[in-house]
Amino acid sequence: MAAVLAVVLGATLIVVAIELRRPEGAPGPAEAPPVPAVRSVVELGPIEQDVRVTARDNGQSTAYGDHSVWVFGDTVLRGPEGFLSNSTASTTDRRAADGIDLSGSRPAAVITHTPAESAFELAHGGDCTPASDLYCGARFAFWPGPVIADPRRGRVLIFYVKLCRNGGEGTPCSGTYGRPLGTGIAALDMRTGRVTRLDASRPDLVPSVEGPDPTMFFPPSDAYNTAALVAGGDAYVYGACTERCHLARVPLDRIGDRSRWRFYSGHDADGRARWSADVGAAVDTVVAGAAGNTVFPVRGVRGWLNVYLPYGDNVVRAQVGGSPSGPWSPSFPLFTTRGADINYAGFGHPEYAERDGLVQYLTYFQADTGDLRLVKVTLES
Repeated sequence: MAAVLAVVLGATLIVVAIELRRPEGAPGPAEAPPVPAVRSVVELGPIEQDVRVTARDNGQSTAYGDHSVWVFGDTVLRGPEGFLSNSTASTTDRRAADGIDLSGSRPAAVITHTPAESAFELAHGGDCTPASDLYCGARFAFWPGPVIADPRRGRVLIFYVKLCRNGGEGTPCSGTYGRPLGTGIAALDMRTGRVTRLDASRPDLVPSVEGPDPTMFFPPSDAYNTAALVAGGDAYVYGACTERCHLARVPLDRIGDRSRWRFYSGHDADGRARWSADVGAAVDTVVAGAAGNTVFPVRGVRGWLNVYLPYGDNVVRAQVGGSPSGPWSPSFPLFTTRGADINYAGFGHPEYAERDGLVQYLTYFQADTGDLRLVKVTLES
């Protein structure tokens, strides 16, 4: 575990958690569970980060043993260290009522380049100009999304978006923030701290600017990296979101085999979820959030929660569902975030929950300060 802590660090957040599960293939509920009332909301302030960190967004987490493992997107460091497109942190502090301290992990990139990506950057660096090379100065970046534990195989799985930035206008690498090229999964070995990008084991490789990329599971049009959870030996992964998200299911021990993924295509007349091998058959489930969602079971509300912060909004919201595929309730407000700008990345952290999940800890990224702020939310069943 020491090796893992050496590659991890944090920022400022807000957290809420919940948990549940229904045997796959069993009839689903005819309607969503009742929406719980929000009894109280308490702002607990920024999550404590390493002194090198000045800003760090995203901030999703999972329990692994007695640890909480966190992943972050763009990470701004004090000079002269600069900037990372992703980083991670870990802590054994599982009591959030007095705040969360991630300052014991040094910030470092957890998802790194393949040899082909490094060769591409080298070929388009140096003395080139945009006039002579449309990809001059292009760089790859990797934004982590949801993170799930796989203790049987001694690993944590990190879903991520691969981007290309700073290339010529009109190319797949244009713009400071860049454009997505596809999504993948990285495995963090919790015994050694080593991180491996999984191969997708698919015959039709996803194209990328440096060539076909065997580590890409989905192209941008079918990106599954919005939320993820584990139930009954399967990983459930939400993605391909517009206003709402689609849902995929895959055996956790075969997650690297793209042919084993199945996509939720609706419920039959008996209320059983239907699953198709055709990604094009997927239908809508939960409402999408800005930068992602957290979906998890909550015993205290006898259902599942979808926690998210909508695009262009400062109100963290939730839905209650009868299973990962639904049915889902209308959304309801949990709390309004603070700050002068539009905030994003509202997530739950179920490993910190109390009282059968009726007490949740949520985080959000405060855009005008760079903080990840922590919020305690108490629900009534």
